Amino acid sequence: MDIRKIILDNLKSRSRDDIKGFIQEAVDAKEENAIPGLGIIFEAAWEKMNDNEKNNVMDYIMRGIS
Repeated sequence: MDIRKIILDNLKSRSRDDIKGFIQEAVDAKEENAIPGLGIIFEAAWEKMNDNEKNNVMDYIMRGIS
């Protein structure tokens, strides 16, 4: 079973608002079982970012963890 493929296939047919809602619900719930799904979404996005976009995301990450 490829969990990455399952999660990404499930999200491909969803709207931007649906995916935003999924992310917000996972963050709000603070449930550890949501972490892998969020990680897969992040990984998929990161792989498609250019260096400038990655630097911008890193600024947000560093701000969030400080």
